[in-house]
Amino acid sequence: MKTETLQKLGASALLLVVALLSALWLAGTVSSPELHAKALAELDEKKITVMELTAATAVTSVAVSAVPGDATTPLASKIADLSSYLLLVVGAIMLEKLLLTMLPYAAFTILIPAACVFFALSLWRPAGGLRRFAAKLVLFGLAICLVVPASLRVSRLVENTLDVQQTIDSAAQSADDVEKEAGEADDAVSGGWLSQIGEQITSGVTGAIDAAEQALSRFIDAIAVLLIVNCVVPILVLWFFLWLAKAIPQKIQSLRLSHRNRKHSETGDKELDPQP
Repeated sequence: MKTETLQKLGASALLLVVALLSALWLAGTVSSPELHAKALAELDEKKITVMELTAATAVTSVAVSAVPGDATTPLASKIADLSSYLLLVVGAIMLEKLLLTMLPYAAFTILIPAACVFFALSLWRPAGGLRRFAAKLVLFGLAICLVVPASLRVSRLVENTLDVQQTIDSAAQSADDVEKEAGEADDAVSGGWLSQIGEQITSGVTGAIDAAEQALSRFIDAIAVLLIVNCVVPILVLWFFLWLAKAIPQKIQSLRLSHRNRKHSETGDKELDPQP
């Protein structure tokens, strides 16, 4: 009995030491910006790309609205409205940057130490509930630590599959084409008033409208891809890790119950067997 008590005291002390190390040392180490420098740089590049695309939508909207006549006004309004979706993407990127360091800090400051305390309590109060709860805390803590790095890795795969950079470059090129066509339309209108050549006016405005429609289509493609990569993928990865953290304890519990039932069944069969 004394030996068992000493073993429990030693295990409890070890768990408390692990809890202190997690809160006082590991939390700062795993959440340091130096450890996540590469991921932070990648997120900064994404933010710059989205901000450039936002500026391109604003410039394109102004250029389209400057085309003489009211035919391009709806297109200019639609292009201007796209900037709100890009701001959503920027917000998602900023949130990822914040969570990249905050989630590991929260996990090793709160969840892991709490799990160690519950494991220690389960040594003195043998109840399956305490141990299961502690195991869930550990799994949940590890899951939230890995969710942002995993989502970045999955995002890279999606970017390569969807060729995100080419889509963004195509949208930026469309913005340049709109500015060029809008300038030609303005020149055609000025020339038309001077030389009374109506065909130049119609041709210039029509070219600007076609360029604006093409730019709107490419901007929509680029924004859709950015939303998938920076908003949808992180949510799916988070859902997967949370599901995994919930499914693993359930699977372990079901295996234990199955093993226990099998042992009881074998014991019952032995008792029913006639003695020779």
